[in-house]
Amino acid sequence: MKKFYRSVFISGAVILFMGICSSAMAEDVKIHGFISQGYLKTDKNNYLTGTDDGSFQFNEMGINFTTNATSRLKIGCQFFARDLGSVGNDEIVVNWAFAEYNFRNWLGLRTGLVKMPFGFYNDTRDYDVLRTSIFLPSSVYNENLRDGSNSIKGVELFGAQSIGLLGLFKYQIMAGATQIPADSGTAKLLEIQYPGMEMTSIDVGPVYDAQIQWLTPLDGFRLGVTYVKTDFSYDAVSNDTLPVRASIRKSEWYSYSVEYIWQNWTFSAENYILKRKAKIYSVATGEKVFLFDGDIDLAEDDSYYLRLSYRFTDWLETGFYYSKYVDDEKKKNDENKLRDQCLSLRFDINPYWIVKLETHLMNGKFGVEPDDHGRAYNEWMLYAAKMTFMF
Repeated sequence: MKKFYRSVFISGAVILFMGICSSAMAEDVKIHGFISQGYLKTDKNNYLTGTDDGSFQFNEMGINFTTNATSRLKIGCQFFARDLGSVGNDEIVVNWAFAEYNFRNWLGLRTGLVKMPFGFYNDTRDYDVLRTSIFLPSSVYNENLRDGSNSIKGVELFGAQSIGLLGLFKYQIMAGATQIPADSGTAKLLEIQYPGMEMTSIDVGPVYDAQIQWLTPLDGFRLGVTYVKTDFSYDAVSNDTLPVRASIRKSEWYSYSVEYIWQNWTFSAENYILKRKAKIYSVATGEKVFLFDGDIDLAEDDSYYLRLSYRFTDWLETGFYYSKYVDDEKKKNDENKLRDQCLSLRFDINPYWIVKLETHLMNGKFGVEPDDHGRAYNEWMLYAAKMTFMF
């Protein structure tokens, strides 16, 4: 019932927003949206949802509004819902909502619920039309962590500056806060990673994010680097009902990115580095609980992807990527790694309707749940299909 009233409230807010915009500046309001439905199936294991038997619990929908209130001021918001197994359940949320003011080309201010830059594609991952594959490579863009890395409630400085023959520099610097519910994909991934623990709350400290991109003189070639810093903690209950708390200090994420678009070819590569100090201890006794207390450092050659795509015709595009993720290089077990070789086909039926098919050859168990018989396999396959309508 709470979800029903929330949906009614948000629907009313949408109507109110549209009414205000239409009366003030109707001809300038841009409205776009998308609806997608997918299907996931694995030959072994369960991944993201109940894929061992096949699952249609894989869909997304969103509608966004933007308008230029003045020549320098832009405002917008997006309402979004998704379902991925136990995550989302089609609950409508405000995905982003911002006011943006441009002082100069090299300096702008954005405030509100602002999309979080990480790598080249995190802030546009909602939009299927912008990529060949169904899933972005999980070594950098883990689908379960999407709800915690989608946006930040805070302020952002951004801008672009031409450097003549050397090309163009773009930057984003932001600070703010994010909220991660105990029933989020992030919580689900933690419960998979540490069996026997049930998340009860997740608290995230201030988040600081900075990204620089260099659009080089070579047409279609850009380089980028992203840095994110935060602290967070979570409370959980173990199998023996022992309350435990995890303190993650000095959590720092780095990503280095490269992309080259030439004619019908697109090549991209990114890596992911995570450094953090972590401690899990009993709330009652303060004693350390079965995990770790020290540095985790994901070396640059351990978490990365390479991706290549080619558009054959206006209606057919294909792509391949190799993705390798290692959660903790000190741990050599299969539960802490995932290698993914993905082959994708994209069919553009018309300008508003696309269909995608892809196959993943997987090696590893990170983020994997046992199959319906309680077994987890190191080598397995994931098959995915997705249809998206957009306007």
